[in-house]
Amino acid sequence: MTTQINSEQVIRRLYQITCDHNKGFEHQVNELIQMGLERFGLDIGIFSKIEGSNYFVQDCITPKDVPMMPGDRFDYDATYCSITCSAMAPVAIEHVGSDKRFAVHPAYKAFGLESYIGVPIRLNDELYGTLNFSSPTPFFRKFLDIDIDALQLMASWIEVELIRREQEAELRKLNNKLKYQANYDSLTNIPNRRGMHRKLIKGMNHLNRMSGECTLAILDIDYFKKLNDVYGHQKGDEALVEIANKINDSLRDYEFVARLGGEEFMIWLPDTNSKGSSIVFKRVMKSISEIKVTSEPITVSIGSSHYKFSDNKQVNLTELIDDMMGKADKALYEAKQQGRNQFKHAEQ
Repeated sequence: MTTQINSEQVIRRLYQITCDHNKGFEHQVNELIQMGLERFGLDIGIFSKIEGSNYFVQDCITPKDVPMMPGDRFDYDATYCSITCSAMAPVAIEHVGSDKRFAVHPAYKAFGLESYIGVPIRLNDELYGTLNFSSPTPFFRKFLDIDIDALQLMASWIEVELIRREQEAELRKLNNKLKYQANYDSLTNIPNRRGMHRKLIKGMNHLNRMSGECTLAILDIDYFKKLNDVYGHQKGDEALVEIANKINDSLRDYEFVARLGGEEFMIWLPDTNSKGSSIVFKRVMKSISEIKVTSEPITVSIGSSHYKFSDNKQVNLTELIDDMMGKADKALYEAKQQGRNQFKHAEQ
């Protein structure tokens, strides 16, 4: 009857461990190993991961005289777990030294553990590692089916938890990818309109608190339709990527470029007045002219708008962005009307 009570305690403890998910996987596994040691009355409990010929200790509980800790590596073939994994099923040995099959095993010679019970851990039908318990003394009785059931129950919890954590990691990865795709242009890998607006709001909030100033510019590729018609859309895409890279390389770390769509880009220059932005625009235009995608140099036109924040003026940042974009677009139109390949500042 004692064994049955212990098995019921295993189920209750597993439920408690499951509820402790907020404490982290390592804590849960440590609690599970401790439960296993109490269930079997053994001294050493290990949750391992197997990679090729290496056996890694993921988590363990051992007596003070057994020098083992998470991260330790052993030769897989020199562990009892190689027997367990070869069997692809639970293995329970009450007295290794009296077993002709296992008394000659390298693990017995290396560690001298007399009792062992272990089970393979699988993740998505692939071997992950093992959960095992052992002792330098023989087991006090014969391992029973109910012992194997308890061990498999513990192993099943680990397998389910590993799958859940893997799915969570994949979901986080997918969410990050979707978030990136929502805010960045897929061709040039710079912010799109949505990402631009988010970054502008953040940057303007900072400048507003500091009573700073900024320049917002719109850059348009000259005769881009002609470039596409003559060289093809693939060359056009190459030109867009190269231009985005050249602009990025011409800016400081706290400045950024975004793609508005088509052949238009937005350049954000915080802490920069009209004079300072002129220097940046010249550097950008020179860098773009060196692109070798087409036989003729690529030129661009730029229109910009400047704004200085004030301590005593409340600002609606969304309206300010729209206003600055409108002024920059008007200045861009003037630059194109006056022959292209130049920049114009909007009147203050």
